[in-house]
Amino acid sequence: MEPDPIDLGPLGLNDLRRERMVRAVLARARVAPPVRTPLGVLAGWARPTLAAAAVVAAVSIGTLAWPGARQPQPAPLTIADGLRLPEPAADWIAENRSPTEADLLESWDP
Repeated sequence: MEPDPIDLGPLGLNDLRRERMVRAVLARARVAPPVRTPLGVLAGWARPTLAAAAVVAAVSIGTLAWPGARQPQPAPLTIADGLRLPEPAADWIAENRSPTEADLLESWDP
């Protein structure tokens, strides 16, 4: 069963304008969908990926900035304390000298 054609008579179109309008509507209906290339598919994922990255960044910054998330640590007094160097190496750095063979042998003994 064929549907009844739409009556365009009330629009007051002459035959030429009505045929142009019908052809334009049919031409728009027959347009093929765009062909998706692999690059086009990847480009389609750009916005969702950036949105996910923004959410991860916001959660990470919130976690790092939360005051109760970390234990307060005493501020290191020297560079050696900050780097957590063993005491003999910290002494060599503080004295601004290279270790001698005796220093190296001492540092190996418990």
